[in-house]
Amino acid sequence: MIRTLLAFALALTGVGFAGAAPVNSIVSNLVATAQHPRNSEGAFITLRSGRVLFLYSQFSEGTSDFSPCRIAEMVSDDQGRTWSEPRVLFSPEPNTMEMSVSLLRLASGKIALFTVIKRGTSDCRPYLRISGDEGASWSAPRSLLDAPGYFVLNNDRVIQTSRGRLILPLAFHRGLGAADDSGHTVDLRGIALWYYSDDDGTTWKESRTWWTLPVASVTGLQEPGVVELADGSLLSWFRTDQGCQYESRSRDDGETWSAPQPMQLRSPASPASIKRMPGSPNLLAVFNDFSGQFPFVLPASTYRGRTPLVASLSADGGTTWRTGKLLESNPEANYCYTAIHFAGGAVLLSYMDFREGAGSAQRIRRIELEWIAAPLDSLAERAKAILYDVLERDETWIKIHAAEALLVGGEAVAMRHRFLELAPASDSLLYRVGVWRVLATTSATKAERARCIERVGSIFMDPDAPDRSQALETLCKLGVPLTGVLLNRVRSTAADESDRLRPLALWSLAVMGDQDALRRIAGLLSSPVARARVIAAYSLRWLRTRDPATLHLLAQAADTEPPGTDAQAYLLSAAFALDADPARKPAWRAGLEQVLARGSMEARWEAFNGMLADSTSASLSQAVPLLDDPGADTRVGAAMTILYVRARE
Repeated sequence: MIRTLLAFALALTGVGFAGAAPVNSIVSNLVATAQHPRNSEGAFITLRSGRVLFLYSQFSEGTSDFSPCRIAEMVSDDQGRTWSEPRVLFSPEPNTMEMSVSLLRLASGKIALFTVIKRGTSDCRPYLRISGDEGASWSAPRSLLDAPGYFVLNNDRVIQTSRGRLILPLAFHRGLGAADDSGHTVDLRGIALWYYSDDDGTTWKESRTWWTLPVASVTGLQEPGVVELADGSLLSWFRTDQGCQYESRSRDDGETWSAPQPMQLRSPASPASIKRMPGSPNLLAVFNDFSGQFPFVLPASTYRGRTPLVASLSADGGTTWRTGKLLESNPEANYCYTAIHFAGGAVLLSYMDFREGAGSAQRIRRIELEWIAAPLDSLAERAKAILYDVLERDETWIKIHAAEALLVGGEAVAMRHRFLELAPASDSLLYRVGVWRVLATTSATKAERARCIERVGSIFMDPDAPDRSQALETLCKLGVPLTGVLLNRVRSTAADESDRLRPLALWSLAVMGDQDALRRIAGLLSSPVARARVIAAYSLRWLRTRDPATLHLLAQAADTEPPGTDAQAYLLSAAFALDADPARKPAWRAGLEQVLARGSMEARWEAFNGMLADSTSASLSQAVPLLDDPGADTRVGAAMTILYVRARE
């Protein structure tokens, strides 16, 4: 067996076991090449011999969904630990492309292979092949729908229920423009449909129910999936642009479906994948988690940043989901179109790793089920208990820090419920802006998030509000693109050098891509006013700037700031987090460690945040003793770091 990539231990765990395969590792990585710039949308099946078959979409001449594509095959004879080199299985007819594989062992014992075949932008339909000899040969592809149109069937989506019914979840996209492909485009707004078959795919009927998204939307209900729950009911889910996945449920084996509702799975407009764990009622979801548990990669737009990739479990049929476990987190990458397959005490995940200008790799990751199901350890439980204690006792902004640290620990739903209770009386609270920030971060829908942001904006617009600075800072942290009177107020504030909110106003403009505002923030790094230097460094860390000139000024400022001050903590934190000068990073780490040992509570909180993304189990030795620190914010920072490390590792 030729290994396509030497297995290496995942950065999540960072460890394996002597003499044994790692519990979590990438076992195959089909990189993008000039010949095949995109490898994606695959599915697995285990043959009776024990061999695992993996079929995927192999593109050429481009990476778009309309580039030429054929179906390729890889095999594994050791439960997914190593893989053969790919070989082409099916090449489509001229002027067509074939992609998006689902594989299914039918009740009859045969294997069903579903794909979609496209003939331009006006014709995309699901097709079925059958194999009666364990994939050695396949029948000719047969269209499952007579109706013309653009029907999307994602990879690894078709199921056969316990009653023997095949369920085909589809998104129908109506055509726009000419009837032929000249000027024809597809409406992105998906309409959810389900087809079912009671004779192993020979004939198909459409479910009596179809749904659109019941709110204004660009996506509608896209790329649906379906899973059978332990009670025999069905859960279907959809990608949306509402900040979360939506769901619909069926209690009659797919003949009718409930109205779509928001799910707890917070995500961008990116597909989730869900399957039942073997021998268990628990569901496993793999998705791009925008719950706030991993805030360091949260972008402002729901259309960018299909990262991080997270695995999460549900024990109640998808109503609630456990703390996620991080699989991938590169902020420059897009991880999506995951296939899930259980084999030999492990789960195999295949997903695309797409990067602008670099094409799409197809990864296969093998994870032991014990790792997926493992509960939090005692240290993480202690960290959560400390955060909940601060949340209960504190009535300052530290309460908000504790809530946001609990988001890192996967407590988004609990925080949303708690802060919804505070919302009606929020105007009487010192931390009222924080209430709306937590609710915006944990909102179930895009519309709910917009209402929270509107409340924060109204506080900033109130000239008599004592917490205008907190409101503007929150708008910056949420990545809100401003418009109208709010934008005009921010611009006037940024132009007024006497306004104490000017640094925050520049930050807000930089969030929207204003390069002049970024340069003016960099200029504040040498301001004689310490607070201006603090806000400049703080905003640059949140902006995650990669501008070389700005990073050079930041590195200089970090090295020249007088030691032992709060300003030094902020400058070191930003320089370290942004890797402003790789050669100086060890010295900046040492400086931040000194801040943790002897700094003020504010300085320690910032040091924890600056070092968070680089924290590992090996670096927790400083955080653990600070769980008992008398300063509440210091305890929160230590607990947040522990939960972050445990989520990653």
